[in-house]
This record gives sequence, structure tokens and C-alpha cells, in this order.
Amino acid sequence: MDCDLPTDFDIIVVGTGVVESIVSAAASRIGKRVLHIDSNNYYGGLWASFNLDAIQQLNVISERTEESFSSELVKENEKVFPVGNNLFNLKNVQIKWHIPEKVEPKEETEENEVNKPAKVTQWTEESLIKDSRKFNIDLTPKLQFARGEFVELLISSNIARYSEYRSVSRVLTWLNGQLEMVPCSRSDVFANNKVTVIEKRMLMKLFLSLDSGDQEYVGYENKTFRAFLKDKKLTPNLIHYVLYAISMSTDETLCLQGIQSTKRFLDSLGRFGKTPFLFSMLSAVFGGIYALNQPLKGLIFDSDNRFQGLLCGKQRINADYLIMGVEKTPQVFIKSSPQSYISRGILITNKSIMSSEKEHLTLMLYPPEDDIVHLISKQITNPFEDLKHCVENLFNKSEDGRPDILWSCYFSIPDSNDLDLKTTAPKNVAICPGPDLDLDYDNSVKKIQNFFQERLIQKKS
Repeated sequence: MDCDLPTDFDIIVVGTGVVESIVSAAASRIGKRVLHIDSNNYYGGLWASFNLDAIQQLNVISERTEESFSSELVKENEKVFPVGNNLFNLKNVQIKWHIPEKVEPKEETEENEVNKPAKVTQWTEESLIKDSRKFNIDLTPKLQFARGEFVELLISSNIARYSEYRSVSRVLTWLNGQLEMVPCSRSDVFANNKVTVIEKRMLMKLFLSLDSGDQEYVGYENKTFRAFLKDKKLTPNLIHYVLYAISMSTDETLCLQGIQSTKRFLDSLGRFGKTPFLFSMLSAVFGGIYALNQPLKGLIFDSDNRFQGLLCGKQRINADYLIMGVEKTPQVFIKSSPQSYISRGILITNKSIMSSEKEHLTLMLYPPEDDIVHLISKQITNPFEDLKHCVENLFNKSEDGRPDILWSCYFSIPDSNDLDLKTTAPKNVAICPGPDLDLDYDNSVKKIQNFFQERLIQKKS
């Protein structure tokens, strides 16, 4: 869509990912004139959510094409760089249906009618696509710790009033060849019949000791969290629960980092019971202008490499600052390609990976008759191979009661968490990081808060 927009702003934000949307909302709230623009016809970028029908086009979504522009809009000694690059796209996309396209009609006879067994749900592509608008699938699903930076931001910005939340009701871990419930809270500990009485006391003692002060961790500054837990005489099962499931650490995680992660998890329990769009809505409330599906022709810079404006359709739009997502950044400003990728798997299954009489939210809210499972791992080879062991353990290949996979989608998403995006950008440009392996948004929030304080607050008129 090519529409006439105002031509002068304080800030232009290109891309509607979570981080870009946070900056847009914050800048609008302090009185900046903000244009938030995207060539996509949907919000979110690499953080987007799609219905089942739309996500089938994931390969097309990740493609980038260069746009031609009128040279009359560019002044002498100015240069134009295309929007976007080929480094931060989705890769290794593999989508597959594991069920028939539709039910083949069978000829009914009187004998068949009498001997016909009870009706069993027959899953088909046709039936799932028909209900595809009843649920969305995240490219980058995240949890929000109730005591985390992101939730505090939602509260302080009053965005919380526009949103609804549902608490994760259980945490599962793979232990001793099967899925186990992780005892996280006091009630979980004492209700878990697979934890002995002695282990329950040990676990509660550990949880209480985390609030006893730094004296507890003297001498462990350069030791691992696993070593700390082992010195606490915890059993192997308890070490597994705390190290991998509660603190979500590894064997190499340092003690103080593991303690901090565990405390954040425990502090978030019980506090509260469409995030990019919510921040976009806040920006619009305070005067930000939004334009999706726009023909972005290029970014204009002067001879000193300072951003001057954006070419959009037949217009030149000027601004003092440019904020853009890493996937929207011209390749000339990215000094190195992503060194690591995130392997993602999304599965639609016919039931939960661990059945229960009570409906649980293990990671995502899903439709009542089928479940969505998100698999995330640091990429070693490719998403299918990286997640193959997990899929083989959790899902059905024979009649053994495990869930059946109805549909699967695998892809690689670039991890920009460790890239230095600050030193490569011109002075009046900020490059926003994309998704990372963290389960929450806190790291992304901290990065953009630093830019906001350094560049925008100091320049507030």
C-alpha cells in the first residue's frame, strides 16, 4: 500500500519487532514525533505470530526484494542504502503435514453400519485449516517472568491494562527416561509423590536459604551452580530439577548467575495469573503514526554517514533518528553475519505431551482439541536433526499412547544476542537485536533501555 504520509519526524522506526515497538512507544510518550513503518503487512517481524494458513508461506515471508526509487528525491552528496539484508532471514524452513488432506468417503452398507465401531476423530489438513483462525503460532514464543524486567515495563507503561495473562501451571522435565512434573512451589514440593520426605525438606531448605544473603555464596564466585548444589548435599534428582528446570542453567553456569535465575523464577510464582501489538498501540495513543505494507525504497545518509531520511513509495520522509530491526538493516552496517542460530520446531499434536485431568498451560495456550508444542534449541546442525531426539522420545511412532504429530514446521532463526550492533551503526541510528535463546524478553528490554537513556532522553526538547 502506497499512501501519503507526513514528511518530517523526530524518529523513524523501521520494523515492528518487540524491541522496535518498545522504543516507538517510549519515544511517543515523551513527546517525540514518531513514524513506525514496515514493508510487511503484519506486526512482529521475526517475533511475529501467524495463523496456520499464513505460516504455510514462511519461505515467501522471509524473502527480500530490492525496490527502485526516484533519484529526484535524493540530494547531492547523499547516498541511498536498500532496506534489509540477506543475513538475518529465516533459514532451513521445512513444513510437513502428517495427516491426509481430507477424509475419503466410504460406501456404507447395512452390515457395516451394524458393526461400525464408535466414532473416532479423523484429523485432516482440511479440518485443521478450517479452524486455523482460532489460534496463532508464534515464531519466537517467550515466557514472561512475573518479576522480570518486561512485566515491570508493562506495568510502568500502563500497557498491562490492555492485556490478559495466563499463568504457566506446570513445568515438566525429561528425567529417567520420562516426563516428570517439577516441584517449584511449596505446595508442589509437598504434593509430589515422587520426591521423598527427606528430599522435600532439602528442597525447601534450599529455597529458603536463597533469601539469606550473599554470605551463603562466599567462595563460589568462580565455581559453577552445579558445584554449589552438590555441596548442599542435594540428590541427583533435586539437582536436575533446580539446575535444568527451575534456573534453566547448564553444567557450566556460574553459581551467582544460577542463583539469580532461580530466585527470579521463585519470586515470579503466583504474582499474576500480543506484546508487539500492545506497544504499538501505546505509541499510537501518544501520537505515533503507523503504516504497514509500505513500499520502502531505501534509507538516505549524508556524506558524514548520518541518517537523513527514508524513501517510501514516491515520498521522501525526513527524521533526526532511525531505529530499525536487525533484519531491516542495510548490509553495509553489519560487520559480521550471525555466528549462531536457533533451531525451532513447531508441532501440532492430537493431545498433550503429558495428559492430566486438569487443563494445564505448559507453554502456550492452545485450541481445546489439539495441542501446539514449541521446541527450541541452540543450532548444532539443522533444526530437524537438532530436535530429532526430543521428537522421538515424546511423540508417537507406534500405538503406545504418546501424542501423534499432525503438522510440523522446522526453521532456523538468527541469534543476534552476542553481536555488537552498537559500534557498527551511525551515530543517529540504532539497530535493534532480534530474537535470542532466552525464555523471556528481559535481555532485549535492557539493551534498548540503554540506547533510550543515552540518545533520546538526553536530547528531549
